[in-house]
Amino acid sequence: MRKPLVTLALVGALLGCIVGCGGGGANTTASAPSAADAGPETFAEVNPADVAALQATADAGPTAPSSGAAPSSAPASSTPAPAPEPKDECTPVGVDFEQRARPKLKECYREGKKKNPNLEGKVRITVDIDTLGKIKSTKITEKTLPDPVAQCMLKVVKATPLPDAAKCSGKAITIPLQFPTPH
Repeated sequence: MRKPLVTLALVGALLGCIVGCGGGGANTTASAPSAADAGPETFAEVNPADVAALQATADAGPTAPSSGAAPSSAPASSTPAPAPEPKDECTPVGVDFEQRARPKLKECYREGKKKNPNLEGKVRITVDIDTLGKIKSTKITEKTLPDPVAQCMLKVVKATPLPDAAKCSGKAITIPLQFPTPH
């Protein structure tokens, strides 16, 4: 087995699972790496530094095997190397969008906590972007927080500008919010 190709394939799979900005109409979620699951993308759990590190690893190309084995005298394979996957421009857009909205989203949670000091739960808000790069819809796709808190968060997401939406045309960005934030 060729370690450089396996390493590159694993990095690509990890990027796909973590970043979740698959091509075409089939979007994937970071929380469910199953290829059969075609849900929308998620960004709340993506650490921009992790994405940058994974992209740098993928950009570096195949590395030499670390097994220390002597080079093989077998002739080089005539099979061409697989073409690198195009860089995903949607992930940074989603990460930036979530970061800009987060302070006001936390405000919604704080308001709800005034009424219920033990308030905890989650909300998933999906932003659908049409093929022209315009926001088609923004909706709550899952929630365990009370409706007033979830609706406040939906209003925040709708009011947050998404200037680079064209980079995500034909995709959906899902923002999973959990309060209190697990750490």
